[in-house]
Amino acid sequence: MPRFVHITITVLIGVSGSLLTHTLRAQPPGSPVTAVEVVTETLREEVALTGTSIAHREARISPRLEGLVTRVFVDEGSWVKRGDRLVALERRLAEIEINSARARVDEARARYADAVRRRNELSELNKKKHVSVSSLDGAKADVEVAAAVLARERSELERRQELLARHTVTAPFAGMVIRKHVEEGQWAKTDTAMIELVAIDTLRIKAALPQRYYTQVGPDAKARVRFDALPGRNFAGTVFARLVAGSESTRSFPLLIDITNAEHLLAPGMSARVFVELKGNAQPAIVVPRDSVVTQVDGSRQVWRIEPSEQGLKVVAVSVRIGRAHGDRLEVLGDSLAPGDRIVFLGNERLHSGQLVSLREPPAESPDR
Repeated sequence: MPRFVHITITVLIGVSGSLLTHTLRAQPPGSPVTAVEVVTETLREEVALTGTSIAHREARISPRLEGLVTRVFVDEGSWVKRGDRLVALERRLAEIEINSARARVDEARARYADAVRRRNELSELNKKKHVSVSSLDGAKADVEVAAAVLARERSELERRQELLARHTVTAPFAGMVIRKHVEEGQWAKTDTAMIELVAIDTLRIKAALPQRYYTQVGPDAKARVRFDALPGRNFAGTVFARLVAGSESTRSFPLLIDITNAEHLLAPGMSARVFVELKGNAQPAIVVPRDSVVTQVDGSRQVWRIEPSEQGLKVVAVSVRIGRAHGDRLEVLGDSLAPGDRIVFLGNERLHSGQLVSLREPPAESPDR
């Protein structure tokens, strides 16, 4: 029995030692981190504003004539394209009137053709002195009268066709139906909205611009927009207009910024943070990703620079002074960093100066530059 126990313990120790050796050999020579390179970018001064998204286009759609609603093609939440049918009105009487107008056009066309035939016949007879000049002049006048009647009946037919087309209400632009105020069987009036439509392929941000920046923001100025509903994501925008109707109480002016919303991730009424570029000379600056900067307990800031050593790559703490912010990038003031320096971007939470590190592949989405 003792021999059996001794053999068992020996085997367990051997296995345990083998696993420990394998684990030590599998460990990397240092803590794994992700590195980025310090770069120089041209930055322009920005002003941060608070705004609200509004619809780029919005319409309360009414019919252009009164009538009985026979069909509603959409519901609240429906997406429509320009020209899509929204509502149909009863059109039987309009179709009957069109048929009557077509018959009058045919009659007027026949009378015109007959007048032209009589004029031509009298013209030939007049050459042979078989009819008087006054008879020929009368035939020519009949042709003119018949032509005028034909033109009038054609115009009336066109008017009737236009009225028939107005029995179908269509979308004036692409967008979403946000409200429907009519159902089949109701009587539609020209002064009452049937459908409310909002276009959001392009969204507009309305923000208040303080008067001190009024002359520094112009049309087509670039802007970055962040929404509370989508934190961490930037949307590129362009200043559409700077309105001159300012507020006397706040001394600010409405600023309109347009952004594309092709994915329909955004909606009117969302709060937004807007960063608008100001006019002026753009200056080159050393920038680093925001996540690479570590804030200390005393409020100072530092980054971990990666440097070679005899044992491998090590990190050194570098104190930095931060200037302007531009999206996910921060300006570094002074000469503590230089373009081309490698700093830790991910994995900088528990490092200490001189610690060995190993580089790992960057994430699929690199920091916003």
